[in-house]
Amino acid sequence: MHRTMKEKVKEYTEKMSKLIPSFEEHWYSDDACFNFGEESSIYGVFSDFSTLVIDRLKNNHLTNAEQVFSFIESVVVLGGDEANAACICFLENILNLVPNEIEPKTFVPFLGQKSRKFCRDYDIFTGVKTNGLH
Repeated sequence: MHRTMKEKVKEYTEKMSKLIPSFEEHWYSDDACFNFGEESSIYGVFSDFSTLVIDRLKNNHLTNAEQVFSFIESVVVLGGDEANAACICFLENILNLVPNEIEPKTFVPFLGQKSRKFCRDYDIFTGVKTNGLH
């Protein structure tokens, strides 16, 4: 069954809200950078979700990191646009803040195999060596 982008946005917004309950309120607020109503995409959903996760990682307040990164891994394993969004608009957003704003130890231990591979490849691409990935 082919799902529309609107259906995918709704599905992933709901899944992410179960992991971080304030995400739904964030997504429908003016604080969401990528909620364009009918024009929203899963790329925007993953990017705005990363904002809340990043805030929690910075403050060492992500109490369910294992569940969050397990969810991300489950999406990456599926492949397709969803996996691309999870990698580019979630994992990259986190990696771009390491080590100055986010300590690798707050998320690297929770990365699944495919997510870890993406992060390693991103490190190679950017010339960075994130602690714990290699």
